[in-house]
This record gives sequence, structure tokens and C-alpha cells, in this order.
Amino acid sequence: MQKPAETTEKTPWGSFWSLTVIQSMNALNEKGVQFLLIGLGIWMARELQYSLSVLIVLPFVLFSPLGGWLADRWCKTRLLQAMVLLQVVVLAGMTVGLWQESLLTAVFFFSIFCVQAMFFSPAKKGLVKDIVGSENIGFASGVMEISTMMALLVGQIGALYLIYTLLKLWGPDSGWQAAALPCACCTVGAIVVFALSLFMPRYPAQSQRPFSWSLLWCHFSQLRMLWQNKVLRNSEIGIGYFWFIASVMMLIVLQMAAEANPVQSQADFMQVLGQQKDSALLFAWLSGGSISGGLCASIICAQKIRTWVATVGGIGMTAGCLALAFLPYGTPLFFAALTFTGFTAAGYLVPLNALLQDRADNDKRGDVIAAGNLVDCFLGIVAVAVQGALNAAGVTPQWQCGLLAASSALVAVFIIRNTKA
Repeated sequence: MQKPAETTEKTPWGSFWSLTVIQSMNALNEKGVQFLLIGLGIWMARELQYSLSVLIVLPFVLFSPLGGWLADRWCKTRLLQAMVLLQVVVLAGMTVGLWQESLLTAVFFFSIFCVQAMFFSPAKKGLVKDIVGSENIGFASGVMEISTMMALLVGQIGALYLIYTLLKLWGPDSGWQAAALPCACCTVGAIVVFALSLFMPRYPAQSQRPFSWSLLWCHFSQLRMLWQNKVLRNSEIGIGYFWFIASVMMLIVLQMAAEANPVQSQADFMQVLGQQKDSALLFAWLSGGSISGGLCASIICAQKIRTWVATVGGIGMTAGCLALAFLPYGTPLFFAALTFTGFTAAGYLVPLNALLQDRADNDKRGDVIAAGNLVDCFLGIVAVAVQGALNAAGVTPQWQCGLLAASSALVAVFIIRNTKA
């Protein structure tokens, strides 16, 4: 077994970059098949985006303590490898379901993918500090966030583009095949990534805590452990708000594209998919800004976690959302504000994530990350409910952005007053 990297030892950056590729491919596949199912739902005149969004975060709410215990109790690399192998099985099952034209089968395997992602998260996040040590955690955490954002962007845009293109190429009756072929390609990619994971270094487990059935319902005790540490608590409040606003913004973008490109009939699926291509363009502006902002924050935090970056990011998020509330849709200034919002949001997230991973005790890091995931995903569900309610109440996307600006201002004040490295 190898020991976690210390500041006096040479950092095994090759292992870190391998981990980055593995987690990026996992994120790309998860987001890609989600949007393949959304595109298929559009072809079938069925709305799946809200149910799939809840399905993604539900395992984190239900099973986070178990995921954290596994990451602390067992070798994180072995757990990571097991989850990557499970991804191969799940994607193969989804592909078979799509070829057999069974939406139920495809969604069933997608739900297993969501459970896989829950166990995968504390393992891969916990490995970051094991590999790079405390000195480089700010930079490494930022790179992981950037790669995740880029993978999510490629997954959602690529899935919509592929299903749209294949429908145009193969004809209007080929929806199942247009979704199955990209899913099969994701399966092949997952096999390659599993092979890469076999070369990852292994580190000893940090905890000897035995299994207990209470892990299935000890969410509150895990959250209490997180909440009792001021630095961890304040960091997670900031991180949780990021995922709340990210989830709301994703749904606002879909609503903006729908209202700007109304269709005559949901049965005209090519027109509806064209509408989704416009939403993919908005995602590109937003995510492109996030990738750039995450890169800048990672460079600034390369040798030390600098929480003032989160403060600046929180103020920038507020300004960006406020600008989106007033700028006309589709104008150059609108796209600039969308990019700026993503840029500052990523800069806000990077130091807070690094602080959470660095300050957690080694034998409790998996529990802390799992508790944080629980908060993040609970807020993701709240975000879906809030945006859905605002949409149903007839609140325009511009007014929704205004409300996000107000909430971001409150969070920025909290970060300024309470979060220090």
C-alpha cells in the first residue's frame, strides 16, 4: 500500500490526472445518458427532465451515510474501480433497453447509475487529498471541478446534438436507435476508463468502524458531525448554495429556450429538439464561463486555499443574476452576463470545496463528503421544486434570475462574514 502524498514527498501527479480522466468520464456518461433520455422523451412527447433531475439526487439523500462509511472503511481505489465496473454494466443494460424499445428498462438502469454516482463521489473526492496532499489540494480540487463542469457540458450538449443529428439522418421513426447508439458508445468509453482505473495507486483505509444497519438512517448524526465544525459547516453552506443555484439555472435555461422558441405541437419532435439545441447553446455559454472561472480560481489557490476568491465569486454571482434579470434574451450582453455568472460561480465554489476536503479528519473524510453530498442533493431537489413552482405560477425567467440575485447577495454576505481558511 502507498501512503498519502505529503508535502515533503514528490506528488504523484500522473495518478491525479488519471483520477481526473476517470471522474470526468463518469460525469460525462451520467449527464450524457440523462439528456439522451430527455431527448427520447421529447421524441415520445413526454417530459422527463424533472423526474430525471430528482432521480439523480435521490440516492444521495437516501444512502449518503453508507457511501461515506464505505469510502472511509475500505480502500477508496478499490471502491472507485468497483463503481467504474458497475458503470459499464449499467450502460450496457441501458443500451439493451433502448434497442429493445423499453423506456422502463432504460430508466431502471439509469436509476442504478444514479446510485453508482453516489458511491463514486466520496471515493474519488477522498482520493484527491490522498494523492496530492494538503499543499496542493486547492489546485487539485479546482481542476476536478473544472473537469466535471466540462464533462457535464460535453455530455448534455453532445447528447442533444447526437440524437437530433441521427433523427435527421435516419428518419423520424428512429428515435430509439438514435438514443441507443450514443449509449453504446458511452459503454465502450466506460470500458476503457475501467482499464485505466486498474493502474490507480491504492491507499489504506482510514477507519476501522464496522458496518451497522444504522448507516441506513444515520443521516442526522452525520450531518451533526459536519455541523459541529464551524469551518466545515460554513464551507458546506456555501457549496450547497452553489448546487442549488446551478440546478435552478439549468431549469431556467430550459424555460428560456422554450419561451424564446415556441413550438406548434409537441408531436413535432424535430422542432422541439431544435428548441433543445438552443438550450444547449445557453448551457455552453454558462458552462464555458464556469470552466474559465474554475481554472482561474484553481491557479490562484494553487499553493494555498484563498477564501477571498469565494467572496469575490459570491458578489459576482449576485451581479450576474441581476444582469440576467434585466437584459433582453439573446443579445450579446445577455450571453456575456450568462458567461460572467458561470465564471464567478465556479470561482466561488473552488476554494470552498478545497476547504471542506482539507479540513475534514482523515478517518472521517468520507463521512464529511457524504454529509456534504446529502446537503447538496437535498438542495438540488428543493431547487427543482422551487423552479417548478415558480414556472407553474407564471413567474418569468427574468424575475426568477432577480430572485436568485437576492438570495446570492445574502449568501455572499454570509461568506464574507463567516468563511476563512
